[in-house]
Formats: sequence, C-alpha cells, structure tokens
Amino acid sequence: PPAMSLPSPPGAERSPRDGAGDTEREGDKVCAVCGDRASGYHFHVMSCEGCKGFFRRSIIKGVQFTCPLARRCPVTKAKRRQCQACRLQKCLDVGMRRDMIMSEEALRRRRELRGQRGQPGGQKGQEGQQGGLTAEQQELIALLIAAHQRTFDSSFSQFTHYWPAVPLVVPSPPGAAVPAGLSLSPCEDVLPDVFSMLPHFADLSTFMIQQVINFAKEIPVFR
Repeated sequence: PPAMSLPSPPGAERSPRDGAGDTEREGDKVCAVCGDRASGYHFHVMSCEGCKGFFRRSIIKGVQFTCPLARRCPVTKAKRRQCQACRLQKCLDVGMRRDMIMSEEALRRRRELRGQRGQPGGQKGQEGQQGGLTAEQQELIALLIAAHQRTFDSSFSQFTHYWPAVPLVVPSPPGAAVPAGLSLSPCEDVLPDVFSMLPHFADLSTFMIQQVINFAKEIPVFR
C-alpha cells in the first residue's frame, strides 16, 4: 500500500540555517559561526574552512574592523562577507581561541612535513601513506595538546599544599638488610600514622580528579 505522510505538528517546520534558504541534513556538521557545513574543529570550535581561515588571518594581521550597524549584522553563510567586524566577533563569541593559532613558522614546518610524507618512493612517503594523519586528526591532536598545556602544571607547585602532615615510615620486610645508622619504627607504631593519612589521600585524590575535569572542559567533544 502507498505510504501515508503524517502532518507535522505546529511549530515543527524546519527553518533555514542561513539567509540563502539552504538547510543542512540531520547529522551534518554545522559551522557554529555562519551555519555552513563544517569541516571539523578549528581553534576549539566546530567551523567551516572559510571561517577558520578568516579568523586566523584576522588575528594574525591584527586588523581592527568597524561595523556600520553597531555590531548587529547577521552572520550567515550568505551574508558572512558583508561585515567582517560582526563575523570576527561571532567567532570569538562561539569560543574560537586566539592562543590556538599556529605561527607562520609552525605552519611552514607542518607543510614541509606533509610534503615529505607525500613524496613517492621515499621512506617518509611510505610512512605517510601507511600511517599518516588526516587534517582533522592533526587538529584534534593539537587541541588535546593545547588543553593539556593550559591545565597541567609541570612544576607540580600545586601539590605543595598536599604534603603529609606527619612523616610516613614503612618498615622493611622481615630479614631485609637495614643500612647502618638507620632505625625503623616497628609496625605497630606505623599503622596509626597510616590510618591518619587517609583523609590526606582523599583530599589528594579529589584534587587530581578536579584537574582531570578541568582538562576535559577544554575539549569541545566532552561538553
């Protein structure tokens, strides 16, 4: 029998994503700036190649754009080129990060590396064909590294607040050689100190979990 189409409930009509009237299919990645089809995460935000390049050029050149309409211009796929000031502000509003923009020197080195991987017959070219990373994978790796660098304290200075309040001495097992001049406390004297350290371990574990959460918050997919 022929399929019957059910009427959509009131208010369920799909609205266009941009001024041109184009709509994206469900499941497509959409640019958070203009609504165009996105190519992946760029500078911490799901965006298209156009907005990715625009944001990078604008930040590197340090251009000061001016809006003739008090920064109220719509930023869509069809109108994103009409006002650069509003487009740049939209990039910042949706969360694009200035600190994730690679320098010209870093980009040059990455292009050279990609060129070496793509050389036919060479060892690096073979490695690039077998285990090379896509642009989206490299972008994700850069995002993870940047999130780690922003949240990880390589000097471990934050852990100075979690030194144990009492010294922890663990006796050697029976029959183990003890260096001359070193006396170890008997086991019965150590156990109370170990139990008193449990709140300290709980505080330390809580702090480390909070650090992991702070790292995860820097990654868009965890949101």
